[in-house]
Amino acid sequence: MKFNPFIIINLLLGLFICIGLSLTIFMIIQDVKIVGAYIVSVIFILFPGIILYGLNFGITISEKTNKKQAERQENVTFDKNGIWYKLPLFDTTQFINWKTIETVIYTNYQFDDNAQFIFHLTHPPVQTMTENPWLLNRIFPFALKNKREVTIQDDCRNFHEIPKMLETYLVNTNTIDLTTDYRKGTLVSSKITSNDNIIRIEEYWKPINNYERENVIYDKYNRSFEQIHPRART
Repeated sequence: MKFNPFIIINLLLGLFICIGLSLTIFMIIQDVKIVGAYIVSVIFILFPGIILYGLNFGITISEKTNKKQAERQENVTFDKNGIWYKLPLFDTTQFINWKTIETVIYTNYQFDDNAQFIFHLTHPPVQTMTENPWLLNRIFPFALKNKREVTIQDDCRNFHEIPKMLETYLVNTNTIDLTTDYRKGTLVSSKITSNDNIIRIEEYWKPINNYERENVIYDKYNRSFEQIHPRART
């Protein structure tokens, strides 16, 4: 018999809520005057209740919250002069001149949720701060200004445009298809469910272990990954 973990989680949360309600009713009947006991019973009801509601009905995020999240998202753009990497969390923008790029490596590991591009530079990127930075960013400015390596992860806006921008402004780049997940191997099973006009597709893949986890997209000296990092795969 196969147990559905979603049902088990709901049952456990429901159990905590029942314990909280029973404890509260018992204390009211016994005329308990201890404030701390009521706080504990409310915690048993409130927190599992919020989680239970979120799992089953979802939590609506306002348009204002979505806008703020978009404003705080990292962003990468480019022009004929170079790459502009905006880091809103640090009120900082890094500028990478095309001429300073020595190597670009794309990595995608099974144990890591994020794929990423790693830029190795001959000089640190030019770093500028916004006009009115947050107080903590004024006191503790972004600490990587002298580092000659910049990592851009796939949760950055315009991440999938990076291969195109590299092909446009650099010579002898290696192509890569970011729409393909090279970690996938064989499709074991697929299930399609529909609920309230929302279609959900669940796929179970048998992963492969011999895919290329590191890809050299560009290297000024046409080196392989082993030549750039001789100990990385040993």
